[in-house]
Amino acid sequence: MIIKMNNINKFFDKFQALKDINFSVKKGEIVVVCGPSGSGKSTLIRCINNLEAIDSGDIAIDDIDIYKSAKNLKSIKTKVGMVFQHFNLFPHLTILENITLAQKLVKKLSAKEAETVAMGLLDKVKLTEKKYSYPQDLSGGQKQRVAIARSLAMKPKILLFDEPTSALDPETIGDVLSVMKDLAKENYTIVCVTHEMGFAKEVADRIVFMDEGMIVEENSPQEFFDNPKSDRAKMFLSEIISH
Repeated sequence: MIIKMNNINKFFDKFQALKDINFSVKKGEIVVVCGPSGSGKSTLIRCINNLEAIDSGDIAIDDIDIYKSAKNLKSIKTKVGMVFQHFNLFPHLTILENITLAQKLVKKLSAKEAETVAMGLLDKVKLTEKKYSYPQDLSGGQKQRVAIARSLAMKPKILLFDEPTSALDPETIGDVLSVMKDLAKENYTIVCVTHEMGFAKEVADRIVFMDEGMIVEENSPQEFFDNPKSDRAKMFLSEIISH
């Protein structure tokens, strides 16, 4: 297993966001995490790369216990890439600079090496013509594709997506999902929090359904959509389908 989370508990003051979570992902597996708002989905994936510190339990990434030492914690920064709901691009940097910055600072690549990597990735997400633009000049969908390219520039083994299409206009969602579908064919390990059930059906190896800080159900997409086991999952799916 490339991700292993054992008995994870996470509190925000007195509110328990995660309750005794046991969650693991195989190398190359694509897992979609879904559930109602406030169910702990985003907190779960933010704990995987230590954007949120856990209160108890342990997490291993690529067989490295991330809380054992500061060195272990640092090592996951290059193993795990994260794509956020609201892009998190630097507004004062060009698109090219956004993608090359961490390569130079963290991976110590030369400016030329970093630019070569960045241009290859901009080609991959079909945005080479935007390399000298600034984030303010791009649509939401274009910004998200840049955010994906920036994440890929670090050559991570694991990609985490936190509701990558929820802040986008409907007409730009398809371009982002298309890039994500391509990535799914490239042997990345992907954990994606999303409400895009069509994407989940088409791409996921496994669906994990959460509610009230717990994993309620996990199954193959076909089983989850055709034969959900829990009443809570049945209700969630009926609400999504009715919209």
